[in-house]
Amino acid sequence: MSYLINKNDFKGRYRIAVSSFNVSIFEDYLTQCEDQLITEDFGADFYDDVIVNPTKDKYTDLLESGYKDYLLGACYFFYQRDNFLSTSSGNSNINNSNATNVSNQFNSSLASDRYNLGIGYYNRGALDFLNDNAVKSQLINSSTDIGGGLITLDVLDVDYLYANDTITISGVDYLVNSVDDVAGTITITATGDFTGKKLIYLPFNEPFFEFKDLITQF
Repeated sequence: MSYLINKNDFKGRYRIAVSSFNVSIFEDYLTQCEDQLITEDFGADFYDDVIVNPTKDKYTDLLESGYKDYLLGACYFFYQRDNFLSTSSGNSNINNSNATNVSNQFNSSLASDRYNLGIGYYNRGALDFLNDNAVKSQLINSSTDIGGGLITLDVLDVDYLYANDTITISGVDYLVNSVDDVAGTITITATGDFTGKKLIYLPFNEPFFEFKDLITQF
């Protein structure tokens, strides 16, 4: 199954007519497409976390920034491009008895337009969001030894930081044990006083995100 988008999201200009006979095929295709796109952008570990925690606020905010339109446009493009019937004599276009198929040229133009539409949303919104949140840094206001080898760090903001994420302090990586959004505290396994030091973390794995290229034809 797909995790950030689903078949019900394909409406409006992204509408795809899916009958009850091929809905499972479309859902399988959508799962593979989402996996490919997100893994290419953020890496396999990132997508593994999407599978387990698809409702994290960093994912919902990413979708709202324009990334959802990018996923829809790209999946629309790839599905329409590959929407043929595989037969024993090779790949052929589906020919419904009660409908007249549009030409391959028209279908190509339509699918490319939807891809470009999604790319536009990425470049106008998602790109800024990703660059704005690529690297998070916070000054540690205080650190408290709570015993058992655990240190609680008090910071101003813990946006897009979660348990099992990695933070870096003075060039050393630490695994986050827990995050308290309300109190603005982070618990790590460590020793020493971190007061006044800066912690850094990368919510989306990469420090820079480039403009997406447009695809204008199959």
